[in-house]
Amino acid sequence: MNELKQQQAALITERETLENNIPQLETAWRNAPSNYSPNGNMIGSPESRAAEDSLSSAQSRIRAISSELERIEQKITHLERLKRVDRVKTESFQAMSESAAEVEALERTQVHLKERRQAIQSEAEQALEKAQQAERDAASLYARSLASGDSEGEKTANSEIQKAAKQLATTDEQVRRQELILTALQAELDTIETQISNAQQRGNEAKEAALNAIGFALDEEWNAATKQLVVVGAQILAVSYEKGGMGDALSGLEVPRFGPFYSRLDSSDLAAAARKISLTDLFTA
Repeated sequence: MNELKQQQAALITERETLENNIPQLETAWRNAPSNYSPNGNMIGSPESRAAEDSLSSAQSRIRAISSELERIEQKITHLERLKRVDRVKTESFQAMSESAAEVEALERTQVHLKERRQAIQSEAEQALEKAQQAERDAASLYARSLASGDSEGEKTANSEIQKAAKQLATTDEQVRRQELILTALQAELDTIETQISNAQQRGNEAKEAALNAIGFALDEEWNAATKQLVVVGAQILAVSYEKGGMGDALSGLEVPRFGPFYSRLDSSDLAAAARKISLTDLFTA
């Protein structure tokens, strides 16, 4: 990491120096003397060509440095991410646990509020139906009393109608207050639903972060495993070469590797390593 950062700093300094020199190089090129052909056409001079080459070389180097800095930045980012893997996994697992506990608690509250809302709504409907039925019963009694000419019954029924009407008015007011409570409960349930959704989203994000960290670590394990693959594969090819063969057994090898420090592993990598293995190395392996 420190070596990469030193390379990065050195390249940045070199690029800044070259960029600062570009105007001077351009001026030198424009002001370089020119020669003329026998028919009067202007042609270049050694000085002009040298100045142009210097300018072109500086511009080319600036582009090369930018590309190299991009690769170094990728490597630094990769190493920094690798250092954070364990911390990211720990924090992600903790976040997943906290999210699950929060969702569980919110869902318990949600169930309780829904049950209470249903009970209040049922009580309101039953109370209203009871008051309305009492009013209807009193009206029916009054009608029957009128039909039978029962004056005492008529008075009693009239009194019952008045009582039922008062009770219905009282019940209507109670229902109105209960509807306010039901509205407030629904608003609270909507809030809880949003909180559950947010907690679940945090849990999913933590899960994805954990999986990304695990996958990143596994990529590194895979890269490490391919190093041993190169060792064994090179020995296989070296044996083939010592026997006069071409190493065809692994000619179609292609193994993916991950990150900015590695490229795809193929048979040419094994062949290059195999050519460094001597017969003595094979016998003592």
